[in-house]
Amino acid sequence: MQLQKKSVFLLLNVIVAICAREPSSPICSRYDYEERLLERVLRNELALETTLNDILKTNAKVVDALKQLKDGKANVDSTLAVMEKKQIEIESTLSDFVNNASHNMNATLAANVGAMVKAASDIKENATVTLQQLVNV
Repeated sequence: MQLQKKSVFLLLNVIVAICAREPSSPICSRYDYEERLLERVLRNELALETTLNDILKTNAKVVDALKQLKDGKANVDSTLAVMEKKQIEIESTLSDFVNNASHNMNATLAANVGAMVKAASDIKENATVTLQQLVNV
């Protein structure tokens, strides 16, 4: 029986020692909660700074891309205006060329028709004279 009492006493002492021992992490520390909270705040602040830097870099890239788009649009607009001017000039030149060619062709045709009419009338006159000479002979 003595042995059982000693065993029970020893078991109770071991249980009390285990329960009474302080844990290795300072869960009950006065400043532990504040320390963990401060660590979380600092981690969040660093994460926010990193995110802010990323946002600023992205914003700079977007602003540069927008500026390039505006410059490209202005370049396209000026090129389009120059092309429209050239198109108007080409159409005007083509119209003038067609009108001049038509006028020259009409003048040449009228001159040739006039020459043919004169030649036909000369031939008719010569034929009439020749016919009279043949009749008189």
